[in-house]
Amino acid sequence: MKLDAELAAFLASPVMIIVGTCDAANRPAIGRAVGATVDADAGIVDLVVSAWQWPATVANLRNGSRVAVTFARPSDYVSYQAKGVGSVRPVQAADLDCARRYMAAIRDVLAGLGLDRRLAAPWLSAREAAVVRVEVDAVYVQTPGARAGQRVATP
Repeated sequence: MKLDAELAAFLASPVMIIVGTCDAANRPAIGRAVGATVDADAGIVDLVVSAWQWPATVANLRNGSRVAVTFARPSDYVSYQAKGVGSVRPVQAADLDCARRYMAAIRDVLAGLGLDRRLAAPWLSAREAAVVRVEVDAVYVQTPGARAGQRVATP
């Protein structure tokens, strides 16, 4: 699914990123990503996730779980959820650079909203980083309001 440029920029911006999966018995697991890169033309989103902090999420994806990823801007709650096929690939240097930039940027965003930087520290880890690759097949508006739950049109 091709993603439009505005949506791709939003997904790669300093927003909160929650990754939802399930195991073979359909038990849910969530994790947080610490950075996203987007290939808009291919409809692929790569997310840096700490396998140390979110082992069930990474294990579920290694076992073929579908994935739902929510991207929410903390300043105004503009939110989107991307759903698709997930997989895990080894982390590369560029992914770690993405994670470092993201963690610095989201700390600044949250601090600007009044959150003490120490409170966000436990959420933001790239320890034992892995990359979750999402082949997006649907995106939904999750922003509270009249459009919540509507599928985003593709270009």
